[in-house]
This record gives sequence, structure tokens and C-alpha cells, in this order.
Amino acid sequence: MADTVTLSINDEQVTVPRGTLVIDAATQMGIEIPVFCSHPKLDPVACCRQCLVEMEGPRGTMLNTACNMPCMPDMVVRTNTPAVQAAQEANLAFILLHHPLDCPICDKGGECPLQDMTMRFGPGVSQLVEPKRRAQKNYDISDTIVLDQERCVICWRCVRYLEEWEEKPQLGLFERGGDTIIDVQPGTCVDAKTSGNIIDICPVGALTNRGSRFQYRPWQVERTPTISLHDPMGNNISVDTRNGTEVRRILGRENMGVNDQFITDRDRFCHHWVGHPDRLTKPLVRHSPNEQLTEVSWPEALDFAARRLQEVSTAAGPVGLGAIGSAKLSNESNYLLQRMARQHLQTPNVDHRQGGDVKAAPTGVPSLAHLMQPQYGPKPEADLIILFGVDPAEEIPMLDVHLKRAISRGGSRQISIHPRQTESGRRGQSLQYRPGLELALVQSLARAALTHTNADDAVPSGWSQTSPVRTGVLQADIESVAGALAASENAVIICGPDITQQTDGEEVRQALHCLATATGHAERLAFIGLDANSQGCHDVGVVPNRLPGGEAVDNHPARQRLESLWQGTLPDGIGLTYSQMLEGCGEDIKGLYVMGADPASENARWAENLGRLDLLIVQELFLTATAQQADIVLPARSWVEVDGTFTNMERRVQRSPKAVDIHGSEAAPDWLILDHLCGRLSDHSQGYASVQAITAEIAEAIPAYRDIAWDTLGELGQVCARPELDARVEAPVPFAEEGAPSSTALRLFRGRTFYDSSRFCTLTDVVANLIPEPYLAVNPVDLARRDIGDGSEVTVGNDYGSLTVTVRADETVAPGTAFMPEGLGRQPVGTVLNGRYWEWVSLAAA
Repeated sequence: MADTVTLSINDEQVTVPRGTLVIDAATQMGIEIPVFCSHPKLDPVACCRQCLVEMEGPRGTMLNTACNMPCMPDMVVRTNTPAVQAAQEANLAFILLHHPLDCPICDKGGECPLQDMTMRFGPGVSQLVEPKRRAQKNYDISDTIVLDQERCVICWRCVRYLEEWEEKPQLGLFERGGDTIIDVQPGTCVDAKTSGNIIDICPVGALTNRGSRFQYRPWQVERTPTISLHDPMGNNISVDTRNGTEVRRILGRENMGVNDQFITDRDRFCHHWVGHPDRLTKPLVRHSPNEQLTEVSWPEALDFAARRLQEVSTAAGPVGLGAIGSAKLSNESNYLLQRMARQHLQTPNVDHRQGGDVKAAPTGVPSLAHLMQPQYGPKPEADLIILFGVDPAEEIPMLDVHLKRAISRGGSRQISIHPRQTESGRRGQSLQYRPGLELALVQSLARAALTHTNADDAVPSGWSQTSPVRTGVLQADIESVAGALAASENAVIICGPDITQQTDGEEVRQALHCLATATGHAERLAFIGLDANSQGCHDVGVVPNRLPGGEAVDNHPARQRLESLWQGTLPDGIGLTYSQMLEGCGEDIKGLYVMGADPASENARWAENLGRLDLLIVQELFLTATAQQADIVLPARSWVEVDGTFTNMERRVQRSPKAVDIHGSEAAPDWLILDHLCGRLSDHSQGYASVQAITAEIAEAIPAYRDIAWDTLGELGQVCARPELDARVEAPVPFAEEGAPSSTALRLFRGRTFYDSSRFCTLTDVVANLIPEPYLAVNPVDLARRDIGDGSEVTVGNDYGSLTVTVRADETVAPGTAFMPEGLGRQPVGTVLNGRYWEWVSLAAA
């Protein structure tokens, strides 16, 4: 059978791939056919009947819908006959019968397909003399989305998106005939984490953004193509601004290599903090411990910061200083921070949250496109996706959406390995293990996999002889997963940072490498971070054990290359990690420079330790808990107010251009603050004319980035090569379980929630009610043993600290374990975790 078909549209021949819809063939020829229900990202349903065209067939010429009719050989189609024009005009007249005439106040006015179609294809006057039908207006179907049922044209796009992409049938059609309306399905709510996309695909103003209603007119906004910074996907967005000073709304933007054209609700709604009055606008200085922070000029603040850094360095030595960057900031800002620390302060102590403490540096997934099933396109290359310690539904929702499509439409299989029964884990097979037993579990998987493969020569013999340990996972499930990996041709193993952020993290990483090697998937073993620029932070060297480019700090050629580029010397040795610096405040660390991080909010003990420093400099957007303790606070601009680049979880470097400028603020870009400070710390500082100059230097410093340039990145970004993985597999290290301090102790582990207590969410009114209160999830069996009721106040604690929090009975948490989300309220779970992702704790009624 031929792969193409030839047909005639308006007496012109066209050849298209077999399966192409008539409407798409016409679009390819530049012929417009009006549509409402049809959308290139959704299955065709032909319910609006606006796309009627003439088709010749065995029974003569008839009107048929173009949006669901595949092209056939020798088909004859006409879109411009009187019959077609009459049908389109009549259909528009019916749609307009009860449509309200509120275009002047409708958010869709000016970019509304119904307006455009009416002008081009509709009747000039209305024939309706009876009163229009009434329905609900300003109807909140969720905290973030408002429905106007009178404007709805019953295209089903919103219903279909939630069913086809989110697999959550939360909207439906009710009543019949002319009384048909869209409404929320009984017993459900519209809570899909990408539900805001139904606003974008609605062809009229029936669905609007509750946070941006009546805040813009489409012809009065300027649109900037950029990216979102809420997770490591780097979803492509468009930021609409008014007068270049106010963000009015955020829309999804198509990038078929990242997010298709859809975005998460955090990407869309959480932007009201940008121009918030609580933003820092001027530098603040505390000249003595007993003084309050007072506003000063930039020269005074930078001079004071440089002088105090030099004084602390002289008194405590360079190793008494530390620098903390942020995976929420750009490559350029982080690169300049580590250069300042290593070259100008001569300290190796530079890191970011979940940087050096995580033993497996992120490698990035081989390709996001291999995990995606677009509406029209090839099936995903990955036939098996293993999620180890990752909860995409909460942490990376657009990845979760891609995986749903890959499984339901692409034929892929998913296996989730996690300490909790997650929403993502409900698809396919799920292995629930006890936190802290990752090494034992992976060794068991590797041992089982070797019985299915001929990889004895690829791995040391000891891997087939590791001792079995009870991990909470049935041996039959271990054998099943190992067999699936061995049978798979293109398995992708995606590992989160938590599983290697512990004492035996390096051994876990090595065991995963053995498992992937034994099953033939070493090239598709992917370690990822969970923040927007986790990959970029490692690439530019904001870790204590790696230089820019991922080179070891003792790699002599790499050191020479950097010293030549920077025209300076580098300090020797491996520095302290993020948690080590914060544990050592006041002892090993006397001065700390913190950029874009808030460790005081993560751990009560760290907050106390920060008060013991001789010098604390904080570079921030808001007066955070950490900034409140600082001696110097330097106000920074946000990602939407500066140029920068970010590297996502597939190592795609993407531009984030400046979109707004906040009037009346003296806040400066992070890179510019560091540049001026470096100039005060050293007479040999080169200085940069623009952020693009730093991007160019990064391309010189990092071999994988050598082809990266601001002007050539374009709007879709550029993927850097993954680093070559060490092919060696070391002999296994015997697993030694950490003993429980008591027979009643629980394994407490942390995780993330989609909405948290960060200012990005709390300062956005429409999502503030969606932020959970702090809670502890415990299996009902463990609560019953302690005679603790659901919803009670409990105290969890250990030698590191204690917390009082509300407990929830939760069967998704295994007996003997407890789960507490991080980043909620003023009860930081990090207080009892000691810089790890799990710890033993006691549990008692408060």
C-alpha cells in the first residue's frame, strides 16, 4: 500500500501522507476551512459542523465534515461552492443565536476565532427576534478557571483535552439539544495539574483565567517567548506584558521537543509575585549585630560586601568562606558565582541545594521526544519507562502527561519504584519499598536481571552473588521488573535525586549503573534534578567536586584550561557540600554568600547556625527567612526581568529573554551584582558588557556547550551532548542496613507537592487556597498501634529536632514509614532529616 495519496481540492492536485485529514491537506495548500471543534492536538469529533465541504462520491456530491475525513485516492473536494458557503453561514447563524453580545468586555475579544469566522464566513445580520437563552456566567469551575456557559459553542475541546491528555474526565456535556451545556462531572472537581490549557484551546471566551480576567486586551500586550522555571522540563511559554512593566498573563508555546504546546498550572497562574510590593528594591546593610537592616546605595553595599569578604578571608582563610547558588537561577548567574568563589575568593566551597549532597550528578534524559506521543507523529521510542524515586504527577506534571500518552496511545510500559503509592505509579506496575533500602533493592534487581541476560562479562561476578535483603518488595515483583528490563529494547530509567542523597548514595548510583549495563540500557540511564536549572548548575560548576563542564577538581588539563581563560588560579581540593556548609556555619564556615536560596526555611537548626556566622550576604527577590538574618541583602531581579539561559532535564539549553522592567526598583540582575562585586574583590576581574558575553564564555569553558550562542539558540533551544558515562562497573559493596533506634521508630521520608508555601504560590491569590497545610502521612495500621486518630496533632522527632504537625491516615504510605511534604508552612521537615531525604523518627500524640 502506498504511503501517500493524491486528491483534488478546489480543482488542484495535492499529494499527502496516507491518513492525512482533508482539513489538514487543505491547510497545506493555503485553503482555509472554518472550524471550532477541530484542534491539531485533539482527536477529531466533527461536532460543530462548521467545516462542511463538498465531496464527490459514488452517490454524487454531498456535504461532509473535513476535520474527521481522511484523504482518499482520487478524492474530489470543493470548499468554495455556494452550497458550502450557505452551510457555513447557516451553521454560524445557529451558533450565534444564543451567544451573548459581550465582545467589548470578553477576554477573548480581539483574538477570538468566533469573531474572525463570523466576519469571514458568517451572516451579516441576525434573524433572532426572541430573547436569548440564559445560562450561568462567572461560574468558577476551579480556583483558577471561570466558565461562562452562555459563550460556550459546545466544541468539546475542554472535555477532550482532560480526557485525552490528562486522562481525567472532569468536564462533560449536560442537558440536550439547544439546552446543552458544559459543566463539572458530578462528584469530581477540575483539579488536573495542567487544566489551565483548556483556556488556551477554547475557541471563544467561555473559559477564562481567573487570575488575569479583565487585566488585558490582546492588542495592548507585548508577547515575549520564554520558558517556565517551575520544574526541570523548561516548558515553553509566552509572557504577555503591558507597557513593558506588568505581567498580564502567561500562555503555552509550542516546542515539540519539550512540552508540545501545553504547560502546567504553576507555569500559567503563578506569576503575580513578579511586581509584588514585598519585592526587595534597594540594598540593605546591617553594620553591627545589634542594628536593623537599613537601606544604602549600591556602591556602599558592594564596597561593604567586598571589604567584609576580604576581612573574613584574612581571619579564617579562604576555606572559611562558602558560596551557595540556586537551580532556579540562570546558567550565567551560577557560572559567575562559582567563578567568584573559586578565582576571587579562592574557596572550593561552592554548591547548591541537591547539588554535591546528591551522589549521582544529573546526566539528563537521552531525549524527551523519545517519551512523547504527539497527536500526529511517531510512537515513542522508549518501550519501557522506569521511574525510580520520581513522582512526575507532583514534581514534573508535563512529563507525567507525556508518559500517560506514551502508555495509552504509544504502547509504552511504565514501572514506578517509589516509597509511596503515587498518582503516577497507578499506571502499570508499581514497586513500593522502604526508604533507605534503595541499595538492597537495586542489588536484588541486578542479581535477578543477570539471570535473564548474558552480561556476566560486562559486570563483576559479585553482582550475581549479593545477599537478598527484605526491602518491602515481593521477590516475584523483583523478578518481573528484571525480566521486563532484560526483554526491553529501548528502556529508559529515570532516577530522582533523593535516592542517592544518603550515606550509601554512591553505592546506589553504582548499582543502578550495573543494572542498566546488565540489561543493555546503560546509555539510557538518566539521573535528573527536580529544579528548573538543576542540570545547568552542575554543568557550570556550582558543585564542590566538579569544575565547569563536569570535570573533576583535580583534573589538571581542565584546571589549566580554566586558569588560562580566567587569567587566575584555582583553589585545590574538594569543597564542602550544601548541607556541610550549613552544618558548619560558625565553625568551619565563617562567611557565607547565598544567592537565590533560603536554607533557613528548610531546617530550624540551619536557621540557628546562620546566626553564628561572622558574615552572611544574601542576594534575593524577597526578605526571606535567610535574608532576615543577613548582614548584607542585595536585591535581585527575577527571571522575567533579565536575559539568561537555562538547561533542562534533557540538556536542552534555552533562552529566557527579558520581558518586563519593574519601575521604581533598584534591583539588579544577579550576574551584574556579581560582576561588580568581583571588580571590587580583584583588580584582575575582566568584567562583562552583557549577559550574552557570559554565555559566550561558558561556551569556551565547557566543551559540551561549545556550539551554544545566544543568537543561535532561537526560540526552541539547543540540546547539548550527554557526557560519556564511565563504562566500568565496580564490584558491589555489601549492603548494611541502618538499624532502627527503637522497635517503634518510623522511616520518615520527604517529597514535593505541586503547590507549596513558596512566595511564587502564596503571592498568587488564585492558587493560595490550593496549598496544603503541613501534614504527616502515616499508614492507618501504625496510627492504630499508637492509638492516634486521623487529624490529630502529633510530634515527630529524633536527635536532630522535632516537629508538631497534623497527621493523616494514608494507605499510600507503607506500614513502618511516614511521609511529609517539604516546603509547606513553618514546619520544615528538614529539621529532622539532617540533610538527607529520610531518617528514623519517633511518633507520639502531641
